Amino acid sequence: MIRLSELLCFATISTLITGANSFSNLESTSSRTATSLFADLNDGEENGLSRRQFAELSFAATGLGISFLGTRETTPTSYGLWGILPVGTYREKKTLFQEVVPGKIWTLDQKFGILDVQVPLRMTVVKLSTGGLFVYNPVAATQECLDMLNDIIKENGPIRHIVVGSVALEHKVYAGVMAQKFPKAEVWLTPGQYSFPVDLPDTFLGFPLSRTKDIPKPEDAPEEWKQDFDFLTLGPLISRDGAFGETVFRHKDTKTLIVTDTVLEVSEEVPEICELDPAPLLYHARDTVSQVVENTPEVRKIGWRRIALFGLFFTPSAIDIKDADVAFKERRPDINSDFIGIYPWDWVRDEKTSFDALTGGLLVAPILQTLILNRNPIEVLDFADAVSKWDIERIIPAHFKNDLKYTGADFKKAYTFLQNGGEPKGQPKPLAADLQLLKDAEQNLLAQGAIAPCPPLPGGDVSREDIIKQTVYNCRDGVCMPKASF
Repeated sequence: MIRLSELLCFATISTLITGANSFSNLESTSSRTATSLFADLNDGEENGLSRRQFAELSFAATGLGISFLGTRETTPTSYGLWGILPVGTYREKKTLFQEVVPGKIWTLDQKFGILDVQVPLRMTVVKLSTGGLFVYNPVAATQECLDMLNDIIKENGPIRHIVVGSVALEHKVYAGVMAQKFPKAEVWLTPGQYSFPVDLPDTFLGFPLSRTKDIPKPEDAPEEWKQDFDFLTLGPLISRDGAFGETVFRHKDTKTLIVTDTVLEVSEEVPEICELDPAPLLYHARDTVSQVVENTPEVRKIGWRRIALFGLFFTPSAIDIKDADVAFKERRPDINSDFIGIYPWDWVRDEKTSFDALTGGLLVAPILQTLILNRNPIEVLDFADAVSKWDIERIIPAHFKNDLKYTGADFKKAYTFLQNGGEPKGQPKPLAADLQLLKDAEQNLLAQGAIAPCPPLPGGDVSREDIIKQTVYNCRDGVCMPKASF
């Protein structure tokens, strides 16, 4: 059952305050449901509460009752705070456990997304050589997930560190709850955390004030980190309304690089977590709203290709989007009840060509290529070069395929899109047609002043020094973007 203190951590717009000590657990307060609270309020009216006060408290009691019902976790896979993250509004979150390196590294996958565009979201757990566990990018703390974690804890000791390797919402939104489940763990945030449209303190995002810190520079890291890891932070790269920042860790003993979004691998292989519930795969495998598809491996593979393209491009070039009124009139709940039977596009071109262009190596997500990392090419390439010097045999990203067999040189090659000459032959490269929406968004964001113009890319006639001079460096709340040296 979800704790009320966890709910309060996210209800920052309401009158409830994060970390309130007067509440403990929704389960333990079940005797004080809306009914009993109304009885208390009635007593209060007799003791002198005004009608307005009574009405306000009655409204609050009703809201608490609704919150209690809405956040109840009735199955091991239920997540009570499912509605907090607008683009992850799925209450049931099945967790898939994998032991990547026996006795040393484990991953726990869940699905994340909207409109059945659900891709893997991954937490990585590492055994520390000094005893205990290191957790990177928590996922939703369902009872099923916690049971899996507790099995690891029984064999290897308590969770000592919880690390949020990114400033992205889909990674940090789960970390506050996970931190409350393990009150002795230290919590570490990649610098540059923010919220939008209101930039709230980290405590309002669910992080316990007394044990939450920014990830330090390597020389200032905890000794057990120095013993087990190399790590490096990219950014934060700050825009007007947002930021990108990521801290990657290399586990020295297993030569494993653990990342969030800096690289991923696109593969025809359907992720196992997606196979557990094939409904989203089948939904996207249809070409039209009226097409009936069978649940076969080949059909699921088509669905996965399309989900991957949606996740990476938002609007793949192979679809034609319908007008809203047309999509509503053509809805077919008799064929697929999801989203009241609406299927708002048709697949009219070959999506496999677009998909295949992304395969064959490590890829930096197109949105990062087009809207974010190309604003700071020198700093990003310096980061990739530094990581490439580490001895790496395996990469565990937070999305898409798990347990990637690549080296540091492969990691660096993924960033050749930032070189003036572009990607070499054989390197994954998004098709121009699929990038069109992102390119259009780039022009709109530039016109609004939301993102900075791109400086020239390295490798051409412009010197490193001049590229840095033409790069925009922003600050927010006393945190500034790092600037590369000339």
